[in-house]
Amino acid sequence: MNSYLYIVVEDRNINRFLLNCNKKNINIIKIKYVSYKKIIILINEKDLKKLKRISYCSKITIINKKGLSFIKEIIKKYNYFIIICILGLFLLIFLSNIIFDIEIVTDNNELKNIIIKELKNNNIEKYKFIKSYKQIEKIKKNIIKKYRNNIEWIEITRYGTKYIVNIVERKVNNISFDDKIYSLVATKSGIVRGIFVEKGISLVEKGNYIKKGDILVSSDIFLRENIKNRISVKGKVYGETWYKVNVEYPLNYIEKKYTSNKRKIPYFRIGNRYIELFKYKNFDRNKSIIYKDNIGNIEFGIEDIREVIIINDKYSIKEALNKSIDKAREKINMMLDDGEYILSENTLNFYDNGSKIIVDIFFSVYEEIGELKELEMGE
Repeated sequence: MNSYLYIVVEDRNINRFLLNCNKKNINIIKIKYVSYKKIIILINEKDLKKLKRISYCSKITIINKKGLSFIKEIIKKYNYFIIICILGLFLLIFLSNIIFDIEIVTDNNELKNIIIKELKNNNIEKYKFIKSYKQIEKIKKNIIKKYRNNIEWIEITRYGTKYIVNIVERKVNNISFDDKIYSLVATKSGIVRGIFVEKGISLVEKGNYIKKGDILVSSDIFLRENIKNRISVKGKVYGETWYKVNVEYPLNYIEKKYTSNKRKIPYFRIGNRYIELFKYKNFDRNKSIIYKDNIGNIEFGIEDIREVIIINDKYSIKEALNKSIDKAREKINMMLDDGEYILSENTLNFYDNGSKIIVDIFFSVYEEIGELKELEMGE
C-alpha cells in the first residue's frame, strides 16, 4: 500500500514551482488552486524529499495523509485505544464460545436431574466451552443408549451462548385393573347425536334431549324385569350442546409478540458505538454488564436478546367483526378434544364504542357429554 500526502504550497510564482516539479519528475496526483499564490497538491510520500529541494522559495505544509502513512499515524495516535479494541474483540470471541445458560425442557424433574448430571459429566455446564457439532451428536447418542428405557429422543440446540435441551420421555404402558362398577352419566344438557357403547345398556337414542345428571348408559343387565348382573360401562355418548361467547376486539390493534428465538451474545461498547459479533434487528435486549470503566466510555458484557414482532393494524367494523368471530371460534376449539367440533355459529348482536367492538356469538357444538360415575353400595 502506497503513502500519499496532501500539501499546501504557498509561492509568489506557482507556475515556476509546478515547472520545477515537472523537471524533478515529481508526480502531482491532484491539484487544487486556492489562489494564484496558494495551491493544495497530492503527491506520493517518496517524492517529499525532492519537493523540499525545490521549495527554497516556497512554503510547504503537510495538512493530511492518505494510505499507509495515514494508517501508521492513526495507529500511533490511538495505539492504546486500538489495543483495547483488539483485546475487547478477542474477549468477545472468547465469551461467545462459553456456555452461560442451559435450559432443559421436560416436566419430569427426576429425568431433568439425570440429564443435568449427564451433561455435566460431558463438560456441558455453565462457564464451560461450547462443544462442536460432532461432540454434541456423540453425547446425544450416548445419553439415549444409556437411558433407553427413559428417553425416546433428545435434542441439544445451541442459541448463541445458551443450550436448550429438549427431551421426549419414553412412555411405558401401565395397565391398571379396576373392579369398580361405573355407569355413564350426562355432564351437561343437550341433544344426543352419537352413541358408542361397548359394555352396558344405552338408555337414550339419537335425537333425545337429555339433562345434566341423566343416566345415559346403565350398568344393569335385566332378565324378566329383574337385575341379573351388573357390569362396568364402557362407551361414549356425544351430544349437541350450546355456548354463548362474548368477545371484545379493538379497532386499532397493537400487539407485541415474542418468538421462541432467544440468545445470549457478548457485546463491547466504546462511547456511543457498539461492537457486536452478531447483528440483530427487532430484538429486545437486556444487558448484563461484566466490566465498565469509571467514566463510562468503555463497557462490555452479555446481552439476553429475544426476538419481538410488533403488530399494528387498523380494522374496519367488518374486519374487526370477522376477527372477533375468529377469536371466539378459537376459544371454543381450545375447549374441545379430538373428535369434537363446532356444528354451527350465529352472531347474536354487536356494537362498537369508537375504540372497539363487542360481540355476542352463539355456538352449537358436537362434544362428549358423558362421564363415568361409580355406583355406590346399595344403588
